[in-house]
Amino acid sequence: MAGQRSHVNATGFKAWLKRTRRGSRERLNRVLARLLGTAEPRRAPLADDTRRVLVVRLNKRLGNILFLTPMLRTLAASLPAARIDVVIQDARQKALLETLPGIGRVWIQDKSLGASLRLLRTLRARRYDLAIDPSGNSASNRLAIALSRARQRMGFARSDQWVPLTHAAPRPRSRHQAQQAVELLASSVTGKCWDTFDSLAVFPSDAADRAAQAHWVEAFGATPVDAPVVAFFTQATGNKQLDDAWWSAFREQITARLPNARLLQICPPGMAAPTDIASVCIPALDVLAATLSRVDAFVAADSGPMHLAAAAGVPVAGLFRSTSPAAYAPLGPDCVSLSGDALTPEGAVDAVADMIARRRTSGAA
Repeated sequence: MAGQRSHVNATGFKAWLKRTRRGSRERLNRVLARLLGTAEPRRAPLADDTRRVLVVRLNKRLGNILFLTPMLRTLAASLPAARIDVVIQDARQKALLETLPGIGRVWIQDKSLGASLRLLRTLRARRYDLAIDPSGNSASNRLAIALSRARQRMGFARSDQWVPLTHAAPRPRSRHQAQQAVELLASSVTGKCWDTFDSLAVFPSDAADRAAQAHWVEAFGATPVDAPVVAFFTQATGNKQLDDAWWSAFREQITARLPNARLLQICPPGMAAPTDIASVCIPALDVLAATLSRVDAFVAADSGPMHLAAAAGVPVAGLFRSTSPAAYAPLGPDCVSLSGDALTPEGAVDAVADMIARRRTSGAA
């Protein structure tokens, strides 16, 4: 009993300390914002010689990095002479961004203080024309663009925005982060017509495509697959994940509804491969994207692979158990989101059947 009380007390203290730190940080942000920040929208033209652009997104979640792609494509299409560099935290995601149009360098922020300081010195030496914080709520993003020495700084105006921005967008109208990042450009810049994109996108390299083909052959054999392939991913974090019974029912019902379809389970690294179904386990994200681009439909809960499939151009049925489709829906051709009463194995199978029927119709046309 004493050990349990000690554990409870330690857990309570940690929670109190976390709340205290968060509150202190928020109060400091508000004080700094009043002194030198940007609480009100500030629209202005871009400098005519804007050529070196830095986008900072210091977050390791795959979905959040993929949410950058509509904005990065918008920048590349609208500023064709610009070179766009990106700073992220996870080196595994680098290959997904560096093949996008207009991308120069994808920098990785290492965990160590020394490596972070060296990266900061490198970024400052490049004297960027424009630094962008696309998220609006990241202290790390703000610090990076504040210290980048860029002559123009873009972000969202907020009561706690302590960075002196030259281009500040008002509160975004859209709830989806990918759409917010595109909205940031149009809402903070005057005199510019943006060629915008509203879908996630990745463009795997030829090497990634060759590696994907090897995984495909391993899963289905060398003979070309002449039936629709439906891939699915059963994992998700926390309450977003659906239980095994849900997935068992989904498999049973899709086999009955689409008996000619081939199923492909996408397994995360470390998960034992199933023995009764074709499966792949691909740690390299660009190779996984190239593999997913070969399937006819993809089903997954709100997760990184769900967004990666949408970015690869696959029709996705996104399953939303605890998060909001308005904020995290898969953005891509023919993607749908299922939540509430529609979040059933039957609903997912209906969505897949509709996707395959539309692909057949468009293919025949």
